[in-house]
Amino acid sequence: MKIAKYATMFLTVLFIGIVLIERVPGVLTGTEMAHEWLMFGLFKISLLDDITHGISGVFGAIAIAMGYRWSVKYLMLVGGYYSLDALFFIVNGFAVGQGVIDNLLLNAPHIMIGVLVFIALRSSVINIALKDEAV
Repeated sequence: MKIAKYATMFLTVLFIGIVLIERVPGVLTGTEMAHEWLMFGLFKISLLDDITHGISGVFGAIAIAMGYRWSVKYLMLVGGYYSLDALFFIVNGFAVGQGVIDNLLLNAPHIMIGVLVFIALRSSVINIALKDEAV
């Protein structure tokens, strides 16, 4: 099996696992904001995050079922999204005066997703025919 499939499987399990683990009592603690919690007292999680992680997991499962090319497309989409998310929140952290270490640690999960996807795509994309096979 190719690395893109492994990376897609890992991310699918990760995203679905995040949504499921939040349902365990004590994992989330409330904040003063409606529909926003702290996961393990560290990571701010909102309803939007839950929806995004859930959709990412479902699309990952579909990509695995559809085959290798779909896994590569999934990684491109998800890798781009989570990398931009990390970038936006890192820049926001600097703009609001958050400490560098805190900023990077809080964004580390999305940074790691971007790095994983980059490595998987770098290793896999050379195996894909990039031109139309009918030509």
